[in-house]
Amino acid sequence: MICCIIPTYKARSTICAVVDGALKFVDVVVVVDDACPERSSDVVEEQYKHQPAVIVIKHVTNKGVGGATKTGFARALEIGADIIIKVDADNQMDTKYISSIVAVFDADPSLEFVKGNRFIDTKLLKTMPKMRLLGNSVLSLLLKFSSGYWNVIDPTNGYFAFRASMFRQIAWQDLSERYFFEGHILCMLGMKKARIAEMEMPAIYGNEVSSLSITKVIVEFPPKLFKLCLKRVLFQYFISDVNLGSLYLVLGLMLATGGLLFGAYEWIESAITGVPRSTGTVMLAVLPFLMGFQLLLNALMYDVQFGAKTIKLHPSQAHKVRTPDFSPSLRGE
Repeated sequence: MICCIIPTYKARSTICAVVDGALKFVDVVVVVDDACPERSSDVVEEQYKHQPAVIVIKHVTNKGVGGATKTGFARALEIGADIIIKVDADNQMDTKYISSIVAVFDADPSLEFVKGNRFIDTKLLKTMPKMRLLGNSVLSLLLKFSSGYWNVIDPTNGYFAFRASMFRQIAWQDLSERYFFEGHILCMLGMKKARIAEMEMPAIYGNEVSSLSITKVIVEFPPKLFKLCLKRVLFQYFISDVNLGSLYLVLGLMLATGGLLFGAYEWIESAITGVPRSTGTVMLAVLPFLMGFQLLLNALMYDVQFGAKTIKLHPSQAHKVRTPDFSPSLRGE
């Protein structure tokens, strides 16, 4: 069973068009009205009151896009969905790509997550709002560290799909309920090094105001991503496995921290006493720091080289994911 989740908020004018598009490719559509002030769900209930394939759920209080999507997840799992697809209600996501997503899952049983990618086609960059592009770029860089998917391009894309069997293995109830939702998903998948794909899916932008706040990205997201990054590193390099990257990281931190602390101590002591430190003393601080910094770079390179890779796909390649002669670029290598 294929289930499409559509969280809706202030989308009364577009929600039915999105539902119509999704119904062409899925078995069930779950519309989650996130306490919409326009009562978007009312028009859905009226138009599809005789269609059991359309399920409407209403929130009494607004929970954010993540909270609304999680409500849809719960219902999708309850009715036994095999593939769960999420699209937005603003009609900026072309539902025709649902068929390509399903084809990818059918072609590759090991694939567990597919997400949209707006940035493979550089022409789209000219039509995308500049503030949204900037926010996405900052978040993309931070998410590479936190998730371990170093070649992920469009982490904030809300057009994505799960294989339900994989989805049950992650603590999806703990996912963020606000704008951090999409990034949090990637971090959870990165912990398991899940096999995921990014499919080219052009978005359609009009004159709408972007809901992505640059201030929120720069101020609120980094602490969350830093915590998730530490959690991933601890699990992947010191709990589930100990490898060369672990050695680089430990020695690098010890040497860099030791050199930095020793240098700071000697600098403060010199400032207080007025006695300059000798070249040998300076080098005792500089050399360990430089060696540690180099080892930390090696640890980063190890993580990039041996971390999980995202597969890059064009919709026309959806049926060819498992063919024996597919190119290295298709595998994300």
